[in-house]
Amino acid sequence: MSISRFLLILLIISLPISVSAGVTADDLPEGTLWYLHADLEQMRDSASGRGLYDWMDGEIFMEIHEEVGIDINKETDSITAFSHSDSGTVILLEGNMQKSTQQDLLRHATDEAELTKHEFKGKEYYFVTDDNARSGINESGDQQESTAREPLRDLADGAYFSFAVKNKLLITGSKDQMTDLLANNGNVAGGGSHDGALFVLTADRAFVQAGLDTRRLDDEDDSWDSKILRNTEMAALTIAAVEDMISIEAQLVSKDPAMAQSLGGIANGLIGLQAFNSELHPDVKSLIANTRIDVADNVLSISTVITPDVILNVLND
Repeated sequence: MSISRFLLILLIISLPISVSAGVTADDLPEGTLWYLHADLEQMRDSASGRGLYDWMDGEIFMEIHEEVGIDINKETDSITAFSHSDSGTVILLEGNMQKSTQQDLLRHATDEAELTKHEFKGKEYYFVTDDNARSGINESGDQQESTAREPLRDLADGAYFSFAVKNKLLITGSKDQMTDLLANNGNVAGGGSHDGALFVLTADRAFVQAGLDTRRLDDEDDSWDSKILRNTEMAALTIAAVEDMISIEAQLVSKDPAMAQSLGGIANGLIGLQAFNSELHPDVKSLIANTRIDVADNVLSISTVITPDVILNVLND
């Protein structure tokens, strides 16, 4: 098992974090580059989200269950991950993880990777890495260079994790970040309102939330996509329940109002053209027909409300 595969298992076997409360800008430290929050419990318990959860179960969770023998449905409720500009990726998982699950994870790490045990003020934590990745890690166990700009890249060669804080699983890309979390009982230091907070969209019953600070991305590509990123400061996404429907909203904060208007005009034009495409699947046409694009100053908003069946049909095509 590669370190990446082991980390995937850690990600999948996650437990509840602020269920139904979601994530706000106050929950993320200054300097956050990106974040992702998925509330699987709300998907399971919601009429609009159950189909989406079942699709994920069939496509992802069952494979993990068959490979490592862990029942995802009984031990997974949600996951929150983010990356900091200096200290890299942090994954915070919360809940009553079974001792047998912890032992299985440690056994897999011991059998198929290199696992070292550490202690901080009486709290145990572990460092796991591939044998082949040791060249990129110094003697203290830290990566030699920060790769926080690339999502999860800093976890690819090695990661720290701990079960020491009651009802929490902590995963970090750096030793300092792990010891800081242990010192603060698993809470993120530096949270609260602050300058430079990442743009966050919230909803009462959010299934998925995500955000990205594009101002901090490396800009070496000259593609059309990167041109859009160069003119965008921040982006955010929510997928949420609205009665028996699913609401999807994305917002881009542009560098200036003219750029937001331009991007909005392009998006409206593309939607207008596709609306008359006779070859489009009816579900895609329904999605387009319910899509709304608004521009307010330098903020471009794209939103739609659709039935769960439309999403499932698109995913299954």
